[in-house]
Amino acid sequence: MKTRNRKIFINHLELMASIGVYEPEKKNKQKITINIEILLTNDSEPKGDNLQETQDYSQFRKLTKDIVDSQHFELLEILTNKVHSSINNNKFVFGSKVNICKPNIFDDCEVAYELSNI
Repeated sequence: MKTRNRKIFINHLELMASIGVYEPEKKNKQKITINIEILLTNDSEPKGDNLQETQDYSQFRKLTKDIVDSQHFELLEILTNKVHSSINNNKFVFGSKVNICKPNIFDDCEVAYELSNI
């Protein structure tokens, strides 16, 4: 039997986050954009059209939102690592890629940080 890769993608999740090291960033939340790719095991592949048989993508969205809302993060790297590690704690996840972007930090570019083990 041929191996199949199963992935969940959460693209362009826009949240307001308390993140940054500078005083204006500590006082005001700023928009971040999150992209997540999750490689799943085949153990939770549904046999029927039933949500209880698979990994519901809303759990990963909620997990991410809860982490972002949980505290002030000084570094984008730490926030990204916390989301990445939490997703990978799911027993049906082989690995993931998490990219978090601060689109409005500069006038001429976006900045982002990414972690991946897939």
